[in-house]
Amino acid sequence: MKRVLISVIFLVFFASAFANLVVYSSVDEANARKILNAFVEDTGIEVDFVFLSSGPALARIEAESSNPQADVWFGAPLENHIIAKERGLTQAYKTLSVYGVSPEFYDVEGYYHPIYMNPLGVGVNTSVLEQIKASLPESWEDLLASEYRRMIQYPNPQSSGTAYSLITGLVKIYGEDGAFQYLKNLAPNIQTYTQSGTGPSKAVGPGQVALGIQFTPAFFQFMEQGYPVSVVFPKEGVPYEVASVSILKGAKNLADAQKLIDWVVSKAGQQQIVDQKTYFYPIRPDVDFGSLQPLSTINLLSIDPAWAAENKTRLIERWINEVLPY
Repeated sequence: MKRVLISVIFLVFFASAFANLVVYSSVDEANARKILNAFVEDTGIEVDFVFLSSGPALARIEAESSNPQADVWFGAPLENHIIAKERGLTQAYKTLSVYGVSPEFYDVEGYYHPIYMNPLGVGVNTSVLEQIKASLPESWEDLLASEYRRMIQYPNPQSSGTAYSLITGLVKIYGEDGAFQYLKNLAPNIQTYTQSGTGPSKAVGPGQVALGIQFTPAFFQFMEQGYPVSVVFPKEGVPYEVASVSILKGAKNLADAQKLIDWVVSKAGQQQIVDQKTYFYPIRPDVDFGSLQPLSTINLLSIDPAWAAENKTRLIERWINEVLPY
C-alpha cells in the first residue's frame, strides 16, 4: 500500500522550498488531514498544509499577496472567499466537477468552490440535562429558559466564523434588532464564549456544560463514540456553512491546485468526505450520506453570502458593543 505523507509546516517561509502543493487549511487539522490524505491516495499529488483559522488565514494571504507562500486556501465559510475574491487574492478556475452541484454553493465565475456544508445545531448532553432537571430544547426560544442559566456555550464572533453564522441566521429569523435583543436575552445562560468554533463541543461531550451551539460534525462524532449527546436543529430554522476552496493568485503549483479543486467537488471526493468520518455534509446529492441526519428533516436558512460578507465587520462590532458586556 502506498505510503501517504502530509507534512504540516509551522514556519511559512519554509513553504517556498517545497515542490509539493501547499495548502492553507481552515478546516480543522484532524479532518483536513483525513480529506487531504484521501486526495494524496487518489491522485499521487503530495501536499503540505498549514492550519490557520479563517481570520488569520485571510490576513496572511493578503500579507503575502506579492509573493504567495501557498497555492490553495482550503476551508473557511464561503463569505470569506468572497472577500478574498473582491480583494484580488484568488484566481478563477472552472471545473467540470461542479455539474450536479447546486449553484448556490459555488461561484459561477470559478473563484471559489464548495468542499462541504454543515448546518448549525445545538449539541445537548442528555446526562447533564437529567441532572439539572431540564427539558430538551426544540427551538431558539427554548434556549432562553432560566433552567439553562450558565449552561450554554457558543463561540465568540471576533475569532470564529461559526459564531458569525449564528448571528446571520438569527438576523434572518428575527431581523437585525430582534437578533441582537435575542442574544442579549440569551447572555445570562451563556457560560462562556469560546475562541474556537468547535470549542463548545469539547465541553458538551464530557458533560462540562449542558448545551453548545456550533456546526454539527463534532456532536455527531461524540454520538457515534457513545457519548450521551444528541443534536437539536431549532424549528425556527438554522443557518449553514459552505466551506469553500480557492486557488490563490500567483499559485506556484497551479496544475496541482486545479486537480485538488476537480477532486474535492467530484463524486469520488465527496464520497471520501463521508467515508473518512469527517461528519461533514457532502454538497452533492449523488453520494451516500451514511449516518448523517437527512437534510430533508432540517429547516435550513439560506443566507445571502454577499450580504454576509459585506456586513460582517459591522455586525461583529455590534455584537462586541451590545452583547459581550452582558
